[in-house]
Amino acid sequence: MNVSTIVKVILLIVCFLCVESCKDEDVLSTIDYTTIQTISYTQHVQPIFQQRCAGSGCHSAASQAGGLSLESWNGAIKGSTYGEVIIPKRPEKSLLTKLFDGTTLRKPHPATGTTAITSGEITFLKRWITEGAKNDAGIMPFEHSSRKVYVPNQGEDNVAIIDMDSLVVTRYIPVGRYSAIEGPHFIVANEHFWYVSLISAGEVWKYDAHTDTMVSRVSVQGAPALLALTPDGSKLYVSQFMTSSTNKITVINTSTMSVKTTINVWTMPHGIRMTHDGSKVFVANMMSDNLSVVDVAADTVIQTVSLAYDVNPFGPTKYAPMEVAVSPNDSIVLVTCSENEEVRMFDAYTYELLDSIPVGEQPWHLQFTPDGNFCYVSNREGNSVSMIHLPMRHVMETITANSPRYFDYPHGCDISSDGRYVFISNENATPGYVPRYSIDNIGNVCVIDASLNQIIKVLEVGKMPTGLCVSQ
Repeated sequence: MNVSTIVKVILLIVCFLCVESCKDEDVLSTIDYTTIQTISYTQHVQPIFQQRCAGSGCHSAASQAGGLSLESWNGAIKGSTYGEVIIPKRPEKSLLTKLFDGTTLRKPHPATGTTAITSGEITFLKRWITEGAKNDAGIMPFEHSSRKVYVPNQGEDNVAIIDMDSLVVTRYIPVGRYSAIEGPHFIVANEHFWYVSLISAGEVWKYDAHTDTMVSRVSVQGAPALLALTPDGSKLYVSQFMTSSTNKITVINTSTMSVKTTINVWTMPHGIRMTHDGSKVFVANMMSDNLSVVDVAADTVIQTVSLAYDVNPFGPTKYAPMEVAVSPNDSIVLVTCSENEEVRMFDAYTYELLDSIPVGEQPWHLQFTPDGNFCYVSNREGNSVSMIHLPMRHVMETITANSPRYFDYPHGCDISSDGRYVFISNENATPGYVPRYSIDNIGNVCVIDASLNQIIKVLEVGKMPTGLCVSQ
C-alpha cells in the first residue's frame, strides 16, 4: 500500500468518525427534555454524560479526571477523589450541576475539548437529581445505607449524612422550622432513631434512622447541647449550655418525646456520656470544674467529682471540662479540659483521679477506640488531633494537616465500630481551610485511617459542622 492510499484511508476514517460524532450531537441536540414524562437513566441521562463529559476523555472510565468516571450510573454515584458530585433530591447541593448552572464558584470547571452542556440539559439533570437520581431499576443511591455518619451543620440548619462504605455525602436533611438559624449542634443515634439538639431553638428532634425523616420533637429548657442515650433507647439525657446560670440537665422519654424530669447538677453542664451498661451518666460542668455522676435508674446525682484538689466550684474556672468519654469496659472516664490543654483520667467506680495527660490547645471532643487501647481527641484551637495510648497514659501521636490545612477548629470526633476510621468535623472558623469550589467558608469532615493515622479523605459538608455521630 503506497503513501497516497494510506492517506486516503486515514481521511476516510476521520470523516467517518466526524460524521458519527455529528450524528450523536444531532441526536442529543434534537431532544426536547421538557416532553419527557418518565426519566430513563440509560436513555436520557447517560447520553448527556457520554457526550458532554465522558466522551471527551475527561471523565471516561479510562481517564477518570479527578477520580470521576461518568460512563455509568455507578461511576457517577461513586463520585470523585474529593467526594460526591451528586446529592439525591438536592441539585442545589450537587457539584455536578452547580458547575454549570451559574452558581458562583471559587474556580471554573476546567472542561476542555467538549461541546458545552446546554441550559436545557442542565435543567433536565436537576430534575433527575430532584427525583432521586435513580438508575433504570428505580433505585435511589444509598437508599438502603445503614452505616452512616451524621454531621450537624450548625451554621445552615441541616444534617449531612456520610455513607461509611463509600465515604461520600449522600444526603442533606433539613432541620428547624424557621428562617432564623436554629443551630443543630450534636447528634446521638442507635439502629432505630437519631436525635439532634437544636441549640438556638431550645428543641431536640427525633428522626427515623432508616428513612431519615423527622418523627417528633420536644422543647427543652435553655440551650440543649450534648446528648446521651440509654442502651435500650428509652431515655435521652440532654445537657444545657451557654449561660453561667445553667445548672440542670433534662431527661426525655423518647417514646413520647416529652420531658420526664430535670436533674440539678453544677454550673454550665456541657459534656455528657452514658456508660455502656446504661447505669450511669457522667456530666462535665464547665464553669464549676467538676463532674456530676447520675444514677440512671433513679435519675439522681450520686456523686460530684472535682477535677482537681485545688478546684473551687464557685470560683474562677481553671480547667473548663468540655466533654466526657467512657472506656468500652466502663472502667475509665476521660475528660477534656479545654482551659489547660489536658485530658484528665478518672476511675469510673471509685472516681479517683488517675492521671492528667497533656494534649493540644483547647481539647474538645474525644472518643475511645473499640478495643479501649486508644482515645482520639480533637484540639479545637490547636488544629490537631491527639491519639492517647491508654496503657501508657501518654499521647503516642499528634495528627496535623497544615499543607493544605484540613484541620480548622476541629470539633466533633467519633470512630467507626470496627475501629477503621476516625471522623473529625472541622468548623473552618478562621477560616483556614479553602473549599475546592464553594466560595462560602464551609467546614469539612476529615476521615482518618486509624491504622495509619493519616487523613485519607476530606469531605466538604456545610457551615460550622459540630458534634457528629457514627451510627453503629
